[in-house]
Amino acid sequence: MAGMASTLPSNNALLRPSWILLWVLPVTAFAASDWKVTSGLSLSERYTDNVSLAANGGQSAFITQVAPRIGISRQGKRGSVNIAYSLSDLLYDSGQNNLSQDLNATMQVEPVAGVFKLNGNARVGQQYASQFAPVSLDAYHTVANRVETRSVSLTPSLHNELFERSLITDASLGLNYASAGSNTLGNSTSNTLKLSLRNGPRPERFTYGANYSRNSGNSSGVSASTFESESYNIGYAIYSRTRVFLNGGRNSTQGVASLQGLGSSYTTVGANWTPVNYFSLTGTAGQSGNSTSYSLSGNWSPSRKLNLAATAGKRNNASSYNLSGLWTPSALTSLSASAQKNFDGGTFGVDTTNNGLSSYGSTSYALKLNHRIRRAAVGLSYTESVVDASQQLNQTTSFPYYLCGTEFKPVVPGEAMPSGCLPVTVTVPFTQILNQTTYNKTWAGTLNYSLGRSALAFSLSQSKRQSLSTTAGGEDQQMSVAASWSMPLSGRTSTTLGTNWSTAEAATQQSDTWSLNWSLARQISPHVSSSVTARHSEQKTNGTTGNVKENSVSAQLGMTF
Repeated sequence: MAGMASTLPSNNALLRPSWILLWVLPVTAFAASDWKVTSGLSLSERYTDNVSLAANGGQSAFITQVAPRIGISRQGKRGSVNIAYSLSDLLYDSGQNNLSQDLNATMQVEPVAGVFKLNGNARVGQQYASQFAPVSLDAYHTVANRVETRSVSLTPSLHNELFERSLITDASLGLNYASAGSNTLGNSTSNTLKLSLRNGPRPERFTYGANYSRNSGNSSGVSASTFESESYNIGYAIYSRTRVFLNGGRNSTQGVASLQGLGSSYTTVGANWTPVNYFSLTGTAGQSGNSTSYSLSGNWSPSRKLNLAATAGKRNNASSYNLSGLWTPSALTSLSASAQKNFDGGTFGVDTTNNGLSSYGSTSYALKLNHRIRRAAVGLSYTESVVDASQQLNQTTSFPYYLCGTEFKPVVPGEAMPSGCLPVTVTVPFTQILNQTTYNKTWAGTLNYSLGRSALAFSLSQSKRQSLSTTAGGEDQQMSVAASWSMPLSGRTSTTLGTNWSTAEAATQQSDTWSLNWSLARQISPHVSSSVTARHSEQKTNGTTGNVKENSVSAQLGMTF
């Protein structure tokens, strides 16, 4: 998506996130190894009948785009580094010149094998300033609804095994920063500290563990927020199949008035009985906040392919439950699901008017399905999470398959994506940075099916965000549906027909957008490709900008070196 500046922005400001990664990259990552460098150039000419996306009196224009790019990657024994950088220069027949930059850098290195890891990523790109102003689908329009965004995160982690692996400790610190070239969206920083210790893999009778996490966020214009969680457990096997234990912990928040769990603590004692290897029962009793709590749970694993667990009880003067299941009938299929209410699962309760509880606790669900055969792949996921502003960039839900022509191949961890393949991914449509912490609920699904000579692809995503800030924010939600059909006409030529629809709602605002596009692509040589694309799009809003229509045709030539 192109930026709006008519001159090249400061390179130092734009590329600073990538320089941070390069400076912190250990020397071992730059040792003699296999580096891969790729480069390319894209040239296109486009005609549009509404270059300013005006509701009335739209102007036509011819636009020339020049977009060079370069990629640098390394895959070694100690980790991987990937950097992709591109420029996009839009030349309008009116004489206007818009130049933008795009950067995506990732790093996963392990300077000390098994002890010290360093993960990082940096991103420079463009996003919408508002979902309810005219939306530029390909970012060549002259509308003031796009801002440059920058984000960077760095997470060092330590892992230690002491006293002949009888004590294992882990520590990590995540540092996040995000900013946007807009006073509306502003800047955000956050840090996440996680500490844990536990017994080794083969304890005789005594087991123990402790965990601590703290997430702090600070965004321009709103109060800083802090989420803190502590837990511990001590267990002792009094018989070979009977174990007693003591658990406790505390959850708290500061700076977020509408988020429950302010100072909630709990302590429980219990016993676990495992009469056979595939079944166990656990009972607990204790104190949660100022009320008593109790629970009974069971775990059943009749085979390595199926695991079911259920817990029911009382907590915070209300009923609680936790259900979960994992089914993996084959290497091609996996299904996991869970549901919980008023139960310790690492989440914070939201808005007591929704769950009827007087203190910590909420209902939450999670679902993830992946299924693949040679000609089809299905993915479905649902997540709920508390997200601060610096994390609200580039949210995607990925399913572990690649689409390689009309065949689907599994993702192999640690291996690069095969040449000519695409990840099966659904992109969560929200693109704005909010200067507040939100509670997100997201559905995402994808279905890809090969018809032999042609292929069908469908995707659906729906997101809802609830503001947890002390300032006014309310709720917003968006849904997106896309479908496409592609067919090769020859060994080097293919055609694609696609459509997508999306809607966004927030308070009294609403926007509906849909488009229909057709393209014809040809691979001229192994390093040269070409395409022709035609598109019709419409956007309807209840705002002052009015309804917008546009027709466009473009021709593109791409080269790799």
